[in-house]
Amino acid sequence: MKKLIILLSALVLMSGAALAQTNDLFISEYIEGSSYNKAVEIYNGTEDAVDLSQYALVFYFNGNSTGSDLTLDAITLEPGETFTVVHSSAAPELLALANQTSGIGSFNGDDVIILEKNGMVIDSMGTLGVDPGVSWSCAEGSTANHTLRRKNDVCNGDADETDSFDICVEWEFLPNDTFDGLGSHDSDCVSVADDTNTWDSLKALYR
Repeated sequence: MKKLIILLSALVLMSGAALAQTNDLFISEYIEGSSYNKAVEIYNGTEDAVDLSQYALVFYFNGNSTGSDLTLDAITLEPGETFTVVHSSAAPELLALANQTSGIGSFNGDDVIILEKNGMVIDSMGTLGVDPGVSWSCAEGSTANHTLRRKNDVCNGDADETDSFDICVEWEFLPNDTFDGLGSHDSDCVSVADDTNTWDSLKALYR
């Protein structure tokens, strides 16, 4: 009986790890700074290298339901790495941190940004079809004139682009034109379980 309890406990821990794993890319940082200082950082918290040509950022301006697509460069993003898209007219210190530049991403605090994979939504900022006025806001800050970083315990993106967007739930707020964290992301999400911790190996261990 004791061995069975230990085995079940190990399986529960494995299940908990699976729930906390990152299953796809997500937006990890957002910069809506002065003038053209606009940037979006994308994080690969999965166990696999990813072909970015499958992904696109889509910008929906002023409550519009028709978006402007920006396909990401066809490079491989390794596990734990980030990819940063910066407006092509941004300040030199921000452009120096760019992996890709574009004039499409001239967004403001009231615009919706969606990350898609092969046309399917995997993350979103804002509520599609809604113009909040100046920005989405909460007690801690807003999407206007701020740098936003995804909280470390967020493991996956918001794949429902039509749900209510509470910016305080998943994001931390930093002052306008803060660039020092761009290019890396810290995550508390549990890494993929060791391949040796399979059902058969656990049975053999506690037999």
